[in-house]
Amino acid sequence: MHQAPFEAPPSLPAWHARDDSGPDLVMGLAAGYHYGDVRPFVRSLEETGFSGHCVLFVSPTTRGLQEIAAHGVRLIPFERAAPCTHLPYNALRYTLYRDYLASASCRYRRILITDVRDVVFQHNPFDFRWAAGINVTLEDRRMSIGRCPYMTRWITGHLGDDALRSLHAQPISCSGTTAGCHSGMTAYLQLMLDRLLPFVPANGMVGYDQGVHNFLLHSGILARIMPVTVHDNTGPVLTLGYVEGTPPHDEQGHVAPLPHAERPPYIVHQYDRKPELFRALRARYAPPRKHRSGR
Repeated sequence: MHQAPFEAPPSLPAWHARDDSGPDLVMGLAAGYHYGDVRPFVRSLEETGFSGHCVLFVSPTTRGLQEIAAHGVRLIPFERAAPCTHLPYNALRYTLYRDYLASASCRYRRILITDVRDVVFQHNPFDFRWAAGINVTLEDRRMSIGRCPYMTRWITGHLGDDALRSLHAQPISCSGTTAGCHSGMTAYLQLMLDRLLPFVPANGMVGYDQGVHNFLLHSGILARIMPVTVHDNTGPVLTLGYVEGTPPHDEQGHVAPLPHAERPPYIVHQYDRKPELFRALRARYAPPRKHRSGR
């Protein structure tokens, strides 16, 4: 089991210190994807006017690298290395992100780590005023951790029954979209890795990083290390997995504000769970190629 919490080193900068002079950073993992999978992500980010750094980690099976890079994305190849060869990609990415920040030549102002295949941007993600420390986003509050079969499997399979009982009634925070300052993100990634390892592979555990993420949030461990800002599902990120029905959107796939939301979401996540929205966004960003007649 994972008992010892991460302790922030004394040399870590104060959480309230802002790196306003540095660029913003979007980081994601595109292992095994092809250009069509990634195109909605990179094209929508381009269209928002985002001018920071976008880094995607790619595996030997990622296809269409030249097309992806043409959108201004820095691609970093990786291969599984000991002692992480047995980790699912969803867990391995935290090691890649941590190591990238540790070796970065600059301090980033704000950092967004995000899923790739099922994410589109409707506004520049850094036009939103992410707080210092770490920012986490909730899914639809009608689903709790204990009622979600995936969360139940991930938490009991990795952290045990007691952890699930302590989190049973809590709302789900999605680990697929997390933002923060350079110091906050660095500490968050190390906290995640401290609880992701050791790991015993088992069926259905591919997303177990989300169980660890929720444990760190709802147990208070995150808040003891850094400021934590929680955004609900009407905030900067709309996560659609447990949202009932299809959100209102136009023919181009622009999602309108949900009830009680002040404005449309900056980021739409899990759009592939809503077939009508999925078709609209794929038609916009990744239309099928026309075959030449050969004449």
